[in-house]
Amino acid sequence: MGKSTLFNLLVGERVAIVDPTPGVTRDWIERVVSVKGLAIRLVDTGGISLGEEGLQKAVEERVWRLVDEAQLVLFLVDGRVPLTRVEAEVIATLRRKQRPFFVVVNKREGLTHESPPPEILELAGGKVFQISAKHGDGIARLKEAIFQELKEFRNPKASAISPSGGIPVAIVGKPNVGKSTLFNSLLGEERAIVSPVPGTTRDAVEAPLRGSYGYYLLVDTAGLPRRKNIRDRVTLYATFRTTERLADAELCLLVLDPFQGVTRQDRRIAREIAQLHKCCIVFVNKVDALLVRNPNLSLMELCERARVDLPALYYAAFRAGSALDASLVRETLLPLMAGVVTRFHQTVREDVLRGRVREKIRRQFSMLPRRRKPSLEMLLQQGVAPPHFLAVVEGIREKDEEEQCLNIIEKVLREEMDWEGVPLRITVQREGERVPQSVLELSPE
Repeated sequence: MGKSTLFNLLVGERVAIVDPTPGVTRDWIERVVSVKGLAIRLVDTGGISLGEEGLQKAVEERVWRLVDEAQLVLFLVDGRVPLTRVEAEVIATLRRKQRPFFVVVNKREGLTHESPPPEILELAGGKVFQISAKHGDGIARLKEAIFQELKEFRNPKASAISPSGGIPVAIVGKPNVGKSTLFNSLLGEERAIVSPVPGTTRDAVEAPLRGSYGYYLLVDTAGLPRRKNIRDRVTLYATFRTTERLADAELCLLVLDPFQGVTRQDRRIAREIAQLHKCCIVFVNKVDALLVRNPNLSLMELCERARVDLPALYYAAFRAGSALDASLVRETLLPLMAGVVTRFHQTVREDVLRGRVREKIRRQFSMLPRRRKPSLEMLLQQGVAPPHFLAVVEGIREKDEEEQCLNIIEKVLREEMDWEGVPLRITVQREGERVPQSVLELSPE
Protein backbone atom coordinates (compact mmCIF):
# COMPACT_ATOMS: atom_id res chain seq x y z
CA MET A 1 0.00 0.00 0.00
CA GLY A 2 2.89 2.35 0.63
CA LYS A 3 2.66 2.89 4.40
CA SER A 4 6.41 2.72 4.87
CA THR A 5 7.02 4.95 1.85
CA LEU A 6 4.72 7.61 3.33
CA PHE A 7 6.32 7.17 6.75
CA ASN A 8 9.81 7.71 5.31
CA LEU A 9 8.56 10.76 3.36
CA LEU A 10 7.06 12.40 6.46
CA VAL A 11 10.11 11.55 8.58
CA GLY A 12 12.48 12.90 5.93
CA GLU A 13 14.79 9.89 5.85
CA ARG A 14 14.76 6.21 4.90
CA VAL A 15 13.88 4.58 8.21
CA ALA A 16 11.41 1.80 7.33
CA ILE A 17 12.16 -0.91 4.78
CA VAL A 18 10.21 -0.34 1.54
CA ASP A 19 9.50 -3.26 -0.78
CA PRO A 20 6.52 -4.29 -2.95
CA THR A 21 6.37 -7.64 -1.12
CA PRO A 22 3.23 -7.67 1.11
CA GLY A 23 3.77 -7.92 4.87
CA VAL A 24 7.31 -6.51 5.00
CA THR A 25 6.59 -4.35 8.07
CA ARG A 26 5.86 -6.40 11.19
CA ASP A 27 7.06 -4.52 14.25
CA TRP A 28 5.99 -0.91 14.50
CA ILE A 29 8.52 1.89 14.04
CA GLU A 30 8.14 5.36 15.47
CA ARG A 31 9.65 8.81 15.07
CA VAL A 32 8.75 12.26 16.34
CA VAL A 33 8.34 14.51 13.31
CA SER A 34 7.43 18.16 12.79
CA VAL A 35 4.30 18.93 10.76
CA LYS A 36 4.01 22.70 10.23
CA GLY A 37 5.89 23.21 13.50
CA LEU A 38 3.75 20.70 15.42
CA ALA A 39 5.69 17.80 16.95
CA ILE A 40 3.80 14.54 16.49
CA ARG A 41 4.61 10.91 17.21
CA LEU A 42 4.38 9.11 13.89
CA VAL A 43 4.11 5.30 13.87
CA ASP A 44 4.51 2.93 10.91
CA THR A 45 2.62 -0.31 11.57
CA GLY A 46 2.24 -3.68 9.94
CA GLY A 47 -0.57 -4.36 7.51
CA ILE A 48 -4.08 -5.62 8.36
CA SER A 49 -5.63 -8.56 6.53
CA LEU A 50 -8.17 -9.74 9.17
CA GLY A 51 -8.75 -13.32 10.20
CA GLU A 52 -5.10 -14.39 9.93
CA GLU A 53 -3.38 -16.64 12.48
CA GLY A 54 0.13 -17.01 13.83
CA LEU A 55 2.63 -14.26 13.12
CA GLN A 56 0.16 -12.06 11.21
CA LYS A 57 -2.25 -12.24 14.15
CA ALA A 58 0.48 -10.92 16.46
CA VAL A 59 1.16 -8.09 14.00
CA GLU A 60 -2.49 -7.08 13.86
CA GLU A 61 -2.96 -7.21 17.63
CA ARG A 62 -0.26 -4.56 17.94
CA VAL A 63 -1.81 -2.48 15.15
CA TRP A 64 -5.21 -2.34 16.87
CA ARG A 65 -3.57 -1.53 20.20
CA LEU A 66 -1.86 1.45 18.58
CA VAL A 67 -5.12 2.48 16.89
CA ASP A 68 -6.80 2.62 20.29
CA GLU A 69 -4.03 4.93 21.59
CA ALA A 70 -3.85 7.23 18.55
CA GLN A 71 -5.30 10.72 18.18
CA LEU A 72 -5.39 10.19 14.40
CA VAL A 73 -5.19 7.16 12.14
CA LEU A 74 -3.97 7.39 8.54
CA PHE A 75 -5.47 4.39 6.75
CA LEU A 76 -3.82 3.83 3.37
CA VAL A 77 -5.51 2.14 0.44
CA ASP A 78 -4.27 1.44 -3.08
CA GLY A 79 -5.78 3.99 -5.47
CA ARG A 80 -5.13 1.84 -8.54
CA VAL A 81 -7.61 -0.89 -7.61
CA PRO A 82 -11.17 -0.98 -6.19
CA LEU A 83 -11.63 -0.96 -2.43
CA THR A 84 -11.36 -4.48 -1.05
CA ARG A 85 -13.68 -6.18 1.41
CA VAL A 86 -10.97 -6.13 4.10
CA GLU A 87 -10.37 -2.39 3.60
CA ALA A 88 -14.10 -1.68 3.85
CA GLU A 89 -14.26 -3.71 7.07
CA VAL A 90 -11.31 -1.85 8.57
CA ILE A 91 -12.89 1.53 7.78
CA ALA A 92 -16.16 0.33 9.33
CA THR A 93 -14.27 -0.82 12.44
CA LEU A 94 -12.55 2.57 12.77
CA ARG A 95 -15.92 4.30 12.59
CA ARG A 96 -17.41 1.87 15.12
CA LYS A 97 -14.48 2.49 17.50
CA GLN A 98 -15.03 6.23 16.95
CA ARG A 99 -11.35 6.69 16.20
CA PRO A 100 -10.44 9.86 14.26
CA PHE A 101 -9.10 8.72 10.89
CA PHE A 102 -8.24 9.83 7.36
CA VAL A 103 -8.43 7.49 4.39
CA VAL A 104 -5.31 8.16 2.35
CA VAL A 105 -5.61 6.95 -1.24
CA ASN A 106 -2.08 6.26 -2.43
CA LYS A 107 -0.57 5.81 -5.90
CA ARG A 108 -2.70 8.58 -7.45
CA GLU A 109 0.09 10.22 -9.46
CA GLY A 110 -1.38 13.15 -11.42
CA LEU A 111 -4.89 12.46 -10.06
CA THR A 112 -4.71 14.04 -6.61
CA HIS A 113 -6.99 16.96 -7.61
CA GLU A 114 -9.71 14.71 -9.01
CA SER A 115 -12.64 13.39 -6.96
CA PRO A 116 -11.84 10.30 -4.89
CA PRO A 117 -13.70 7.06 -5.65
CA PRO A 118 -17.32 7.48 -4.45
CA GLU A 119 -17.36 4.24 -2.40
CA ILE A 120 -14.41 5.52 -0.35
CA LEU A 121 -16.03 8.91 0.17
CA GLU A 122 -19.19 7.27 1.38
CA LEU A 123 -17.40 5.00 3.87
CA ALA A 124 -14.90 7.59 5.13
CA GLY A 125 -17.36 10.41 5.66
CA GLY A 126 -15.49 12.81 3.45
CA LYS A 127 -12.05 12.70 5.12
CA VAL A 128 -10.27 11.33 2.08
CA PHE A 129 -6.87 12.48 0.79
CA GLN A 130 -5.30 11.40 -2.48
CA ILE A 131 -1.52 11.25 -2.63
CA SER A 132 1.47 9.68 -4.28
CA ALA A 133 3.84 8.71 -1.47
CA LYS A 134 6.48 7.81 -4.06
CA HIS A 135 6.40 11.19 -5.88
CA GLY A 136 5.14 13.50 -3.11
CA ASP A 137 1.88 14.52 -4.81
CA GLY A 138 -0.81 15.69 -2.37
CA ILE A 139 1.50 15.58 0.66
CA ALA A 140 1.23 19.32 1.43
CA ARG A 141 -2.58 19.07 1.66
CA LEU A 142 -2.31 15.96 3.85
CA LYS A 143 0.13 17.69 6.21
CA GLU A 144 -2.18 20.68 6.54
CA ALA A 145 -5.07 18.37 7.44
CA ILE A 146 -2.92 16.51 10.01
CA PHE A 147 -1.94 19.83 11.56
CA GLN A 148 -5.54 21.04 11.79
CA GLU A 149 -6.65 17.74 13.31
CA LEU A 150 -3.89 17.53 15.93
CA LYS A 151 -3.04 21.13 16.82
CA GLU A 152 -5.22 20.96 19.95
CA PHE A 153 -3.00 18.13 21.21
CA ARG A 154 0.15 20.28 20.99
CA ASN A 155 2.61 18.89 23.53
CA PRO A 156 5.70 20.93 24.49
CA LYS A 157 7.26 17.71 25.82
CA ALA A 158 6.80 15.79 22.57
CA SER A 159 10.53 15.16 22.32
CA ALA A 160 10.23 13.05 25.48
CA ILE A 161 8.40 10.35 23.51
CA SER A 162 10.97 10.30 20.73
CA PRO A 163 12.97 7.08 20.43
CA SER A 164 16.01 9.17 19.50
CA GLY A 165 18.61 10.22 22.03
CA GLY A 166 20.26 8.10 24.68
CA ILE A 167 23.26 5.82 24.32
CA PRO A 168 22.66 3.57 21.27
CA VAL A 169 22.71 -0.13 22.15
CA ALA A 170 22.28 -2.66 19.33
CA ILE A 171 21.13 -6.22 20.02
CA VAL A 172 22.72 -8.34 17.29
CA GLY A 173 23.17 -11.97 16.38
CA LYS A 174 22.03 -14.68 14.01
CA PRO A 175 18.34 -15.18 13.25
CA ASN A 176 16.19 -16.84 15.92
CA VAL A 177 18.63 -16.69 18.86
CA GLY A 178 16.31 -14.66 21.11
CA LYS A 179 17.20 -11.04 20.30
CA SER A 180 13.59 -9.78 20.39
CA THR A 181 12.88 -11.62 23.64
CA LEU A 182 15.93 -9.97 25.22
CA PHE A 183 14.83 -6.60 23.82
CA ASN A 184 11.38 -6.98 25.41
CA SER A 185 12.81 -8.16 28.73
CA LEU A 186 15.17 -5.20 29.01
CA LEU A 187 12.28 -2.82 28.25
CA GLY A 188 9.88 -4.63 30.56
CA GLU A 189 7.17 -4.73 27.88
CA GLU A 190 6.16 -6.70 24.77
CA ARG A 191 7.50 -4.15 22.30
CA ALA A 192 8.88 -6.44 19.57
CA ILE A 193 7.10 -9.42 18.07
CA VAL A 194 8.57 -12.72 19.27
CA SER A 195 8.09 -15.76 17.06
CA PRO A 196 9.93 -19.04 16.43
CA VAL A 197 9.84 -18.13 12.73
CA PRO A 198 13.41 -17.12 11.71
CA GLY A 199 13.59 -13.61 10.27
CA THR A 200 10.54 -12.28 12.13
CA THR A 201 12.28 -8.95 12.82
CA ARG A 202 13.02 -7.05 9.62
CA ASP A 203 13.18 -3.33 10.37
CA ALA A 204 15.42 -2.24 13.22
CA VAL A 205 13.02 -1.60 16.13
CA GLU A 206 14.05 1.23 18.45
CA ALA A 207 12.80 2.08 21.91
CA PRO A 208 14.09 4.35 24.71
CA LEU A 209 15.18 2.61 27.89
CA ARG A 210 15.30 4.96 30.86
CA GLY A 211 16.10 4.06 34.43
CA SER A 212 18.47 4.43 37.34
CA TYR A 213 21.26 2.90 35.23
CA GLY A 214 21.07 5.51 32.49
CA TYR A 215 19.25 6.46 29.32
CA TYR A 216 19.68 4.18 26.30
CA LEU A 217 18.27 3.86 22.81
CA LEU A 218 17.75 0.12 22.57
CA VAL A 219 17.72 -1.30 19.03
CA ASP A 220 16.40 -4.76 18.17
CA THR A 221 17.96 -5.66 14.83
CA ALA A 222 17.16 -8.25 12.22
CA GLY A 223 19.26 -11.39 12.45
CA LEU A 224 22.42 -11.40 10.37
CA PRO A 225 22.16 -14.50 8.16
CA ARG A 226 25.00 -16.09 6.27
CA ARG A 227 25.54 -14.37 2.93
CA LYS A 228 24.55 -17.47 0.98
CA ASN A 229 21.17 -17.43 2.77
CA ILE A 230 20.27 -13.91 1.54
CA ARG A 231 17.90 -14.79 -1.29
CA ASP A 232 15.45 -11.87 -1.45
CA ARG A 233 15.45 -8.07 -1.34
CA VAL A 234 13.73 -7.83 2.05
CA THR A 235 16.39 -9.96 3.76
CA LEU A 236 19.08 -7.94 1.98
CA TYR A 237 17.56 -4.61 3.12
CA ALA A 238 17.16 -5.95 6.67
CA THR A 239 20.82 -7.01 6.70
CA PHE A 240 21.91 -3.55 5.52
CA ARG A 241 19.85 -1.90 8.29
CA THR A 242 21.36 -4.18 10.92
CA THR A 243 24.86 -3.35 9.69
CA GLU A 244 24.03 0.38 9.84
CA ARG A 245 22.67 0.09 13.39
CA LEU A 246 25.76 -1.85 14.44
CA ALA A 247 27.97 0.92 13.06
CA ASP A 248 25.92 3.58 14.88
CA ALA A 249 25.88 1.75 18.22
CA GLU A 250 28.14 2.48 21.14
CA LEU A 251 27.45 -0.87 22.79
CA CYS A 252 26.54 -4.19 21.16
CA LEU A 253 24.72 -7.04 22.87
CA LEU A 254 25.69 -10.17 20.92
CA VAL A 255 23.20 -12.98 21.60
CA LEU A 256 24.29 -16.62 21.24
CA ASP A 257 22.31 -19.85 21.13
CA PRO A 258 24.19 -22.50 23.17
CA PHE A 259 22.32 -25.33 21.45
CA GLN A 260 23.98 -24.35 18.17
CA GLY A 261 27.33 -23.49 19.75
CA VAL A 262 29.47 -20.67 18.38
CA THR A 263 29.13 -20.86 14.61
CA ARG A 264 31.06 -19.35 11.72
CA GLN A 265 28.40 -16.67 11.44
CA ASP A 266 28.76 -15.77 15.14
CA ARG A 267 32.49 -15.35 14.59
CA ARG A 268 31.91 -13.12 11.57
CA ILE A 269 29.59 -10.86 13.57
CA ALA A 270 32.11 -10.81 16.42
CA ARG A 271 34.91 -9.75 14.08
CA GLU A 272 32.75 -6.94 12.71
CA ILE A 273 32.02 -5.66 16.24
CA ALA A 274 35.72 -5.74 17.10
CA GLN A 275 36.81 -4.06 13.86
CA LEU A 276 34.38 -1.20 14.55
CA HIS A 277 35.81 -0.81 18.09
CA LYS A 278 32.40 -1.27 19.73
CA CYS A 279 31.82 -2.08 23.36
CA CYS A 280 30.38 -5.56 23.65
CA ILE A 281 28.46 -7.80 26.01
CA VAL A 282 28.05 -11.39 24.84
CA PHE A 283 24.86 -12.95 26.19
CA VAL A 284 24.60 -16.75 26.05
CA ASN A 285 20.83 -17.24 25.90
CA LYS A 286 18.41 -20.15 26.51
CA VAL A 287 20.31 -21.55 29.51
CA ASP A 288 17.01 -22.49 31.20
CA ALA A 289 16.34 -25.09 28.52
CA LEU A 290 20.00 -26.11 28.35
CA LEU A 291 20.27 -26.78 32.09
CA VAL A 292 17.25 -29.07 31.91
CA ARG A 293 19.30 -31.30 29.63
CA ASN A 294 22.58 -30.82 31.49
CA PRO A 295 21.98 -29.73 35.10
CA ASN A 296 25.68 -29.96 36.01
CA LEU A 297 26.71 -27.30 33.49
CA SER A 298 27.68 -23.99 35.12
CA LEU A 299 26.98 -20.56 33.67
CA MET A 300 30.65 -19.64 34.11
CA GLU A 301 31.65 -22.66 32.04
CA LEU A 302 29.25 -21.59 29.26
CA CYS A 303 30.75 -18.11 29.25
CA GLU A 304 34.31 -19.42 29.15
CA ARG A 305 33.50 -21.71 26.22
CA ALA A 306 32.04 -18.77 24.31
CA ARG A 307 35.06 -16.60 25.16
CA VAL A 308 37.45 -19.20 23.76
CA ASP A 309 35.35 -19.59 20.60
CA LEU A 310 35.17 -15.82 19.97
CA PRO A 311 38.81 -14.69 20.06
CA ALA A 312 38.00 -11.39 18.30
CA LEU A 313 35.94 -10.37 21.37
CA TYR A 314 38.57 -11.18 23.97
CA TYR A 315 37.75 -7.85 25.63
CA ALA A 316 33.98 -8.43 25.83
CA ALA A 317 31.92 -9.05 28.96
CA PHE A 318 30.34 -12.52 28.89
CA ARG A 319 27.12 -13.40 30.69
CA ALA A 320 24.71 -16.33 30.46
CA GLY A 321 21.01 -16.51 31.26
CA SER A 322 17.53 -16.75 29.85
CA ALA A 323 16.07 -13.82 27.96
CA LEU A 324 12.64 -15.03 29.10
CA ASP A 325 13.49 -14.14 32.72
CA ALA A 326 12.93 -10.38 32.49
CA SER A 327 13.71 -9.55 36.12
CA LEU A 328 17.00 -11.47 36.11
CA VAL A 329 17.96 -10.04 32.71
CA ARG A 330 17.46 -6.48 33.97
CA GLU A 331 19.22 -7.22 37.25
CA THR A 332 22.21 -8.71 35.42
CA LEU A 333 22.58 -6.63 32.27
CA LEU A 334 21.50 -3.08 33.18
CA PRO A 335 24.27 -2.41 35.75
CA LEU A 336 26.76 -4.13 33.44
CA MET A 337 25.70 -1.93 30.51
CA ALA A 338 26.13 1.18 32.66
CA GLY A 339 29.59 0.05 33.76
CA VAL A 340 30.76 -0.76 30.23
CA VAL A 341 29.57 2.58 28.84
CA THR A 342 31.23 4.45 31.74
CA ARG A 343 34.53 2.68 31.07
CA PHE A 344 34.23 3.45 27.34
CA HIS A 345 34.45 7.16 28.24
CA GLN A 346 36.98 6.70 31.05
CA THR A 347 40.11 8.84 31.31
CA VAL A 348 43.10 7.46 33.22
CA ARG A 349 45.09 9.93 35.30
CA GLU A 350 48.50 10.77 33.85
CA ASP A 351 50.30 10.02 37.12
CA VAL A 352 48.89 6.46 37.05
CA LEU A 353 50.09 5.90 33.47
CA ARG A 354 53.50 7.41 34.20
CA GLY A 355 53.80 5.58 37.50
CA ARG A 356 52.86 1.97 38.17
CA VAL A 357 51.55 1.19 34.67
CA ARG A 358 54.71 2.41 32.94
CA GLU A 359 56.96 0.60 35.43
CA LYS A 360 55.11 -2.69 35.05
CA ILE A 361 55.34 -2.46 31.25
CA ARG A 362 59.08 -1.73 31.46
CA ARG A 363 59.60 -4.80 33.68
CA GLN A 364 57.79 -7.01 31.20
CA PHE A 365 59.76 -5.51 28.31
CA SER A 366 62.99 -6.34 30.14
CA MET A 367 62.00 -10.03 30.32
CA LEU A 368 61.57 -10.39 26.56
CA PRO A 369 63.98 -13.01 25.10
CA ARG A 370 65.96 -10.72 22.84
CA ARG A 371 69.32 -8.99 23.08
CA ARG A 372 68.08 -5.47 22.37
CA LYS A 373 65.29 -4.79 24.85
CA PRO A 374 62.55 -2.30 23.96
CA SER A 375 62.20 0.70 26.22
CA LEU A 376 58.91 2.48 26.96
CA GLU A 377 59.68 6.19 26.87
CA MET A 378 56.17 7.56 27.12
CA LEU A 379 52.57 6.41 27.64
CA LEU A 380 49.70 8.86 27.22
CA GLN A 381 45.97 8.65 26.75
CA GLN A 382 44.93 10.35 23.53
CA GLY A 383 41.15 10.01 23.66
CA VAL A 384 38.05 8.13 24.76
CA ALA A 385 35.17 6.19 23.17
CA PRO A 386 37.10 4.03 22.59
CA PRO A 387 40.00 4.75 24.99
CA HIS A 388 43.08 5.47 22.88
CA PHE A 389 46.64 5.31 24.19
CA LEU A 390 49.91 6.40 22.59
CA ALA A 391 53.10 4.58 23.54
CA VAL A 392 56.52 5.81 22.43
CA VAL A 393 58.87 2.82 22.41
CA GLU A 394 62.57 2.70 21.55
CA GLY A 395 64.41 -0.41 20.48
CA ILE A 396 61.91 -1.94 18.06
CA ARG A 397 62.50 -2.21 14.34
CA GLU A 398 60.34 -5.08 13.08
CA LYS A 399 56.57 -5.28 12.83
CA ASP A 400 56.40 -8.42 14.97
CA GLU A 401 58.38 -6.66 17.71
CA GLU A 402 55.90 -3.79 17.62
CA GLU A 403 52.99 -6.24 17.87
CA GLN A 404 54.62 -7.94 20.84
CA CYS A 405 55.05 -4.63 22.65
CA LEU A 406 51.47 -3.61 21.86
CA ASN A 407 50.16 -6.85 23.38
CA ILE A 408 52.16 -6.32 26.56
CA ILE A 409 50.95 -2.74 26.92
CA GLU A 410 47.30 -3.76 26.51
CA LYS A 411 47.69 -6.67 28.90
CA VAL A 412 49.12 -4.42 31.61
CA LEU A 413 46.46 -1.74 31.07
CA ARG A 414 43.75 -4.36 31.48
CA GLU A 415 45.41 -5.85 34.57
CA GLU A 416 45.79 -2.48 36.26
CA MET A 417 42.32 -1.09 35.41
CA ASP A 418 38.84 -2.42 34.76
CA TRP A 419 38.17 -2.40 31.02
CA GLU A 420 35.63 -5.25 30.86
CA GLY A 421 33.57 -4.97 27.69
CA VAL A 422 35.65 -2.10 26.29
CA PRO A 423 38.02 -2.19 23.28
CA LEU A 424 41.30 -0.32 23.65
CA ARG A 425 43.13 1.41 20.81
CA ILE A 426 46.88 1.55 21.28
CA THR A 427 49.28 3.29 18.92
CA VAL A 428 52.95 2.35 19.23
CA GLN A 429 55.38 5.00 18.03
CA ARG A 430 58.62 3.31 16.98
CA GLU A 431 62.15 4.66 17.23
CA GLY A 432 62.92 7.04 14.41
CA GLU A 433 59.31 7.94 13.75
CA ARG A 434 58.22 11.51 14.17
CA VAL A 435 56.30 12.14 17.38
CA PRO A 436 53.59 14.81 17.08
CA GLN A 437 54.47 18.14 18.72
CA SER A 438 51.34 17.96 20.87
CA VAL A 439 52.65 14.71 22.36
CA LEU A 440 56.17 16.05 22.91
CA GLU A 441 54.77 18.94 24.89
CA LEU A 442 53.18 16.45 27.28
CA SER A 443 56.27 14.27 27.65
CA PRO A 444 57.59 13.65 31.18
CA GLU A 445 60.65 15.39 32.52
